[in-house]
Amino acid sequence: MKFKILSIAIALLGAGKLSGQEFARAEVDYSAFTKGKTFVSGGYGLINANFILARTLEKSLLSGWDEVNFSKVPNIYVKGEYALSNHVGVGLNIATGGLIAHVFLDSLNNQNLRIAGDLTYKSWSALARINYHVLNDGQWDLYVGLGLGLRMNTVKVTSNDPLTDRWNFPVKLGIIERQIPNSISFPSVGADLTLGLSYNVTPGVAIYSELGMAKSALQAGLRVGF
Repeated sequence: MKFKILSIAIALLGAGKLSGQEFARAEVDYSAFTKGKTFVSGGYGLINANFILARTLEKSLLSGWDEVNFSKVPNIYVKGEYALSNHVGVGLNIATGGLIAHVFLDSLNNQNLRIAGDLTYKSWSALARINYHVLNDGQWDLYVGLGLGLRMNTVKVTSNDPLTDRWNFPVKLGIIERQIPNSISFPSVGADLTLGLSYNVTPGVAIYSELGMAKSALQAGLRVGF
């Protein structure tokens, strides 16, 4: 009888332990990406792609300037995504970014000061985006994203030279040497291709990062699911 009672007790304890394990697994299954849910994320660019490009082309395209220093315009990302299935999501990606070139010429203005100016480039883009979620195990979400849409670009020039409202930028493309006005805006095609990874820290809230071709080579932020 004692052996029978002990066996029943052990069986009950084992069942309770298994139930507890199943309950624990259920608690941490945060449904990283689930069909029918909407996700909103906000992120910050950590490696400014415009800054890298400008520094790469500095010597070849900007050789006519006596001195150039660059500073970054922050890359900000806001995204929305709807889960068509547990693996495919569509949405909108809005991003901003740019850079500022601080330029000094080897000449003086009418106040006998060295001519200096800032060339500011800013852009914002609105891209339709599709993501394929390769791995989706509850907390971890690994995905590949492709975006295509509109990019608006603005170039603005400020100068300490009061005698002219234009700045001669010796940017040589073949036989062309252009002079641009103080401010111009123009549209272009925008695109991005990134590999992303998110981790749900609580139900519905995740941290994410993306690496690839976008306004910044690396970005990170928060994602909320509804």
